[in-house]
Amino acid sequence: MFDKHEDTLFEKGFLHFFSNLRDTSTRHLLFLFLVSHICVVTNASSSFDLNYIQLFKTLDSVRAKLQGSVAEVLKTVPGLPKDWLTLGRLCSPRVLFYFEQRPLVLDENLKSLQHLMEDQIYRLLRKCRVITNVCTNSLFAIPSNQEFVFFKPRQQDRFTFLLELLNDTFEIGNECPSDFREFLSQHITLAQTEGFTDNVGRHVGPSIFVLPPARVWFDAAFKLFDFFTNSPTNGLKGFQLLRSILDVEGQFSETRCLKVLPLALAAYQENLPSHYSSQYHENKKTQAKALMSSHGRGPAVQKFLGRLDTECDRFWRNGRRMCEFPSIIGNPCIQPVHRVHAEENSDSKLPVLPHMSGVRYVSACSCGRRQANREDPYDVEYANYGFYRLIEEECCGRLRHVTFPIFKPSSDHFEPANLKGASKSMHFTRDVEKLIAGTEDLSLGPDENEFPAMSVDHLSQVAADDHEESQTSLGKGEATEAIDEDNIMEIAGTHELPAVSTKDFSTTEYLPCMLHVNSPSGILPRYSSWSLVCLGSSSLYSHNAGLSDQPGFLAGSGFLLPWDIPVRLQHNESNGLDGRRAHNLGYSGKGKRVKQGQHEFTVKIFIGVEYECPRGHRFMSSSPGKILKATGAGLVKDSAQLITQNDVPIYLPCPCPYNRGGKALIAQLMRLHVVTPKAAVHVTIDPKVRPAPPPCPEFVTGFTEPIQLSPSSYWILRFPYVYEDENQIYTHPKENARAAQHGYLLKGTCGVMEFANE
Repeated sequence: MFDKHEDTLFEKGFLHFFSNLRDTSTRHLLFLFLVSHICVVTNASSSFDLNYIQLFKTLDSVRAKLQGSVAEVLKTVPGLPKDWLTLGRLCSPRVLFYFEQRPLVLDENLKSLQHLMEDQIYRLLRKCRVITNVCTNSLFAIPSNQEFVFFKPRQQDRFTFLLELLNDTFEIGNECPSDFREFLSQHITLAQTEGFTDNVGRHVGPSIFVLPPARVWFDAAFKLFDFFTNSPTNGLKGFQLLRSILDVEGQFSETRCLKVLPLALAAYQENLPSHYSSQYHENKKTQAKALMSSHGRGPAVQKFLGRLDTECDRFWRNGRRMCEFPSIIGNPCIQPVHRVHAEENSDSKLPVLPHMSGVRYVSACSCGRRQANREDPYDVEYANYGFYRLIEEECCGRLRHVTFPIFKPSSDHFEPANLKGASKSMHFTRDVEKLIAGTEDLSLGPDENEFPAMSVDHLSQVAADDHEESQTSLGKGEATEAIDEDNIMEIAGTHELPAVSTKDFSTTEYLPCMLHVNSPSGILPRYSSWSLVCLGSSSLYSHNAGLSDQPGFLAGSGFLLPWDIPVRLQHNESNGLDGRRAHNLGYSGKGKRVKQGQHEFTVKIFIGVEYECPRGHRFMSSSPGKILKATGAGLVKDSAQLITQNDVPIYLPCPCPYNRGGKALIAQLMRLHVVTPKAAVHVTIDPKVRPAPPPCPEFVTGFTEPIQLSPSSYWILRFPYVYEDENQIYTHPKENARAAQHGYLLKGTCGVMEFANE
C-alpha cells in the first residue's frame, strides 16, 4: 500500500492520505451496519472507548443522508424482501461489546462487573441519543434483557484472539459459562427463531427484522459494498457530510488557508505599477506564495497555493500585462499589451501602439558629425534607414550622397518576394514608402549643383590647396629605387564609375531583407541599409589635429591611418598622360619612369575604421582587433596596411569607462573613413560584411563593381546597424570574450584604380 501511494504521501502529506483512509474505513463500517444482524464492537482495554460515541453519531447522520441512495441500489437486487427495501437494512442491528483486557477482579465477581458495565454503556448511549426507545430510528440497538458485554477470560494478543474467535463461532468447542461462543450464540439463536424486538416502551410499533436467503444477501451485499467503496466524495451529500465530519484537520486547514488567501493576494497587489512584465509578475507571486506557505496550515496549503496562483494570473492578465515583445537587440517592450497595426487579427479591444522598450542608445549620423538618441529598434528599416533619415535633416542632408541600388515600383501594387526559406516579411508604413520613392540616380562626379547648402567654410577649403599629408607623394631618386617590386600595385586600363540600372530588376516585387551574395538575382530591397557621403575636400582632415569635428571619440583615438600605396601606371602612346594632364591630376611627372608606357609613384590615402558603442563612445582601430591610441602630441605611429590587408572584426569590447556590472559594452564597426589623394587614381571601396560565423552570408551594397571615390575628397561609408537575411536578424554577440571573432569586414574593401579617360 505504501509503494502504491508513495507519491501521494510525499506530495500532499500524511494528513491528506490518512483522511482518505479514514473516510474509506468509515464507509465500510456503515456498510456493516446495513447488512448485519449483529455487530461486535471491541475495546482494546477493560474500559469503554469514548471515541465510539462520535463515530456512532457520525455513522447515524450519514446513514440518514444516504437512505434514498441505498434504496436505489437495493432496487436492483432480484427477490429482495420489501421490508429490507423500506428500511434500507436488515434490521436495527444489535451491538455487543467485547473487552480484550480483563479487569483485576476475581472470577466470581466478573459477572457482576459485566452487568455494571452494561448499565454504564446503556446510560451513556441513551444520554448521547445514540440509541432511543424506537430502535428503527437508531443506528443500532442493544438488548434490554440479554447480556451485551463480554470480558475476555485470559490475556491474549489481538491476532490470536481474532483467530480463536473465528474458530469458536463456527466450530463446536469447549463449552463453559464464560466462553464467548456461548455469549454470542444466545443472540444468534434468537435472531434465527424470533428476530430482535429491541424497542423500549408501550407505544412503539413492531420491529422490522429480515432474514433473507443467502443468495439474495450476497447479491445485495456485493452491490452495497461497491456503492460505499467507489462512490466519489463530491457525488452525494451523505459522503460530503462524512468527509467534513471526519476530516477535522482538513477542515481546520481549509478555514485557516481561506483566511490567509486575501492577505496573500493583498501582498501581491501592493505597490503594483499600471502594467508590468512577466518576470515582475512571477516575483510578486513568489512573495505572495511565501506568505501563504508561512501562515497557512495543513494539507489545504497546496490547494490554496494553486488558487493564489490562478488569482494572481487573472489579476495580471486583466489589463496589467506588459507587451514584452523583444526588440531586435532583445529588450522587451514596456508598453501595455497592444496591437501594432489596426488591421491585425487580434483582440480588437487592445490599443494600437508602437513597440517601445524604453532603452535608448546614442548614435552618430551617417557623416558622424552629430549624435542623437536612438530608440531601441524593433524593425530593420528603422535601425538601418529610418533613424539616419530623420537625423540627417539637420546634418547629412546637405552633403553629397551615393544612391545605392533599391527597388523602384512601377505601380502602387507591389509586394515582398516569396523567398524559399524566408521566415519573415517586412512591414512598411505609407510614410516610409513616400520616403523611399524620392530617390535619385547615382552621381559620383564633382557636380556643383550637389553642394547648394554647403557652408562657405567648406567651399573655401575645397578651393584651398591640399595639406601635405593628403598630397601625392612622388617617388624620386634613391627612395624610389628602394620600393619593393612585389608591393607595387599595377594599374592598367580605365574603369567607368558604376552605374545603377533597374531595368533588369523587378518593379513589382522587392527583397524583404538585405542584399547578400546569395540573394536571388533581379530583386532589390525597398531601402538601402548602407550610406556613403562625401564631407567635402580632403583638406577637411588634418593628420596632426585628427577628427576635431566628430563628437564622441575617446581621447587619442580620433585619427585616421596613413596608407602609402606604390602604384605603376600603365598607358599607351595614343592615349598617354601628357605633362599638362599630369599636372592637373596632382603630380608633375617626377615619379620614376620604369619602362615605356609605365610610370611609378606613391599615393597617400588616409583610412579609419570607426567603432561605436551603445553609449555613443567612438574610437578608431589601429589594426584588426586593436584600438588606436595616439600620443599626447597627436602622433600616430601605425599605418593602415594591416587594416586593408586583413579581415577586420565587426565587434570589439568598448574601452569606455562605463561598464555594466563590470562587463564592457560591445562596440560595433559603423563607419569607414577614407580621405582620397589628389592623384590620377581612384580609391575604390567594395565592402563585404559577414556579421556572424558561417553559415551567415556575406552582405553587400548591391553594386556590381567597386565604388569609385572622387579624388581629393573626404568620404564616409556608414555600415548597417543590424544585418538581416531571409531567415534571421544578426546583431552583436552576447559574450564580450568572443566579440572580436564573431563577424568580420572582409579584406579587399579598399583599392585603387586609374582615372577614366575623358
